[in-house]
Formats: sequence, C-alpha cells, structure tokens
Amino acid sequence: MKRPAATLLACAALLAAALLAVVPAGALTIKMGTLAPTGSPWEAGLKGIAAEWARLSNNTVILKLYSGGIVGDEPDMIRKIRIGQLDAAAITVSGLNGIFSGVKALSYPLFLRTDEELAYVLGKMQSFFERKIEERGFKVVMWAPAGWVYFYSRGPVVTPDDLKRQKLWVWVGDPDEVQAWQSSGFHVVPLPSTDIMTSLQGGMIDALVASPLLAASNQWFGIAQNQTGLRLAPMFGAAVVSMQAWSKVPRDLQPKLVAAAQKAADALGPQLAKADEDAITVMKKYGLKINPVPPEAEEEWNRFVAKGFELLIGKTFDRESLEMARGYLAEYRAAHGGR
Repeated sequence: MKRPAATLLACAALLAAALLAVVPAGALTIKMGTLAPTGSPWEAGLKGIAAEWARLSNNTVILKLYSGGIVGDEPDMIRKIRIGQLDAAAITVSGLNGIFSGVKALSYPLFLRTDEELAYVLGKMQSFFERKIEERGFKVVMWAPAGWVYFYSRGPVVTPDDLKRQKLWVWVGDPDEVQAWQSSGFHVVPLPSTDIMTSLQGGMIDALVASPLLAASNQWFGIAQNQTGLRLAPMFGAAVVSMQAWSKVPRDLQPKLVAAAQKAADALGPQLAKADEDAITVMKKYGLKINPVPPEAEEEWNRFVAKGFELLIGKTFDRESLEMARGYLAEYRAAHGGR
C-alpha cells in the first residue's frame, strides 16, 4: 500500500518541479477577465496572446484568462481592476465606455456601415483613444474587431414600432441611453449581460442587441428567434491592462508584447467574419428567421436615431470624439465614392 503512495508523491514532486521550471519564481501574472465564450474565436485568440507573451518574456509574464464572464460583467471587470482584484480585461466598447466614453462614438447606431469604414476611422482615432484611456489608468495592448450587431427578438422586428411592442435589453450602467430609448417610446430593461439568458427564459426581456456569434454561442437565439436584417453598429473592443500592472512589465519588453497582441487581433478579423456567417447558418437550421428591412423601414430607423440618439451627444456619446469620427468618416467616403 505504501508503494503507490510513494509513487504518487514522487510524481507530484516531479510535476511541481516541472511547473516551477515553466513559471520562474517572481514571474508576473496578469489576471484578465473577458466575456468571450469558452471555445470561441475570441477566447482562442486571447489564449494565443497568452502563449506568445510567455514565449517573448521567457515565461516571466503570464497572462491568466478568466473567460465566459466568470469574473462578472464588463462593468464589474473594470471595477475589479480599479480595486486590484483583476489586472486586465478584454472588453467590448460597452466596457470601454466605463473608462472613456469617447470610444462609444464609433458604435453610434447606423453610423459606420462597413468593416473598412471601422478600420479607417478607428485607425485614425486610435492614438487619441489610447491617450485618453491611459490618462484614466489603463494601457491598451490591442484593438480587436468583434463583428456586427443586430436585433434579436422574440417577435419579428422590421420597423421601430415592431421593437416598441417588445421589452428590449440594454446594458446596465448607462442611464442616459436608457432615457433615450424610453423617450422614443421603447420599453427597455437594463441588466448585466450575464443575466440575458435567464431574463429571456423568464420573460423579463424579449429582444436584445448582439452579434450572430454571441447569439449562437449563448443560445439566446433559441428564444429570440428573429434577427433583424439591418446592421445596427460594429462591435469592437480592446484588451486593457491596469497601468499599475503594466508598469511591472520590463520597459524593453512592453512594445514587443503590444505588437504580439495586436498581430493576433488583426488575424482575428477574417475568422470572426466567417464565424458569424457560420453561426447564422447554424441558427437558421434551428429556427432563426432573418427579417429583411426594406429601404422605407431603414429610413424609419434613421429618423429614430436622429431623434433619439442625437439627444445623447455630449452625454453618452462624447461630442469631441463623435465629431472627430464624423470628420474621418466623411474623409473616407469622399476618397472611396461613398455617401
């Protein structure tokens, strides 16, 4: 009986020694939270970044991931970073809004229409955003695409009036946006994104805004089985690290880690586009209905945005950032024959 126990102890000692060899004593561990679903392209991309950071730093900088929202919603992650419970987060523009609201200008509804427009405007504004975010205590180590968002709803939504008859989820923590929806006649329910599924199941909400991959990965489409055939806005995000944690990374290593993270994020774009297409194909097999939006209905949506969301300029949507974005978008469209 003693021999197996001794063997187990010996194996445990060897395993511990191997782990110590991989992670040197005094290595910096950066704890990163994300809502990226387990097994998704986003999580795979972050794991690739973690592996590359370990390689570049000779295992002295370890990126430890907490995926699938297990450390809370994006506002929770930002709060936990500020109080030292987390070091970093890979978040969407909604999470970035809790650091610097100007970033949300690029997700103004029906503003940007193509991946190329997003890439151009974000590229022009990247250094401005990074400076503002760093002033607030966070280092941006990468910007990443995350697809496009649509309405998913229990009943079909083609016009704004269709959506007014349903209870719409909005991200908790932005009272101005809630007021804008409500002032336009919509019934909105502010909740953490981690409560979407139970709220759909319980009838607390009927509709939400999401990308196809998120709707499929989280099985939201099983209840919200209608997708509006109109891109509402691009979904993009960034990985941010607290300046306190980032300052512990050797200065000569910092630009290498940023370059590696951004390279991985740049490679993610085509994968996400394909993943969104595949998600729609799969969801359609299981009952998802795509509801086309004719030109006259799209004009109704444009009028709604002009009426409701214009009230948020200077509040939810930082005026300086939005005007900059409008200028760069006009510049891009003028050069490419756009509207």
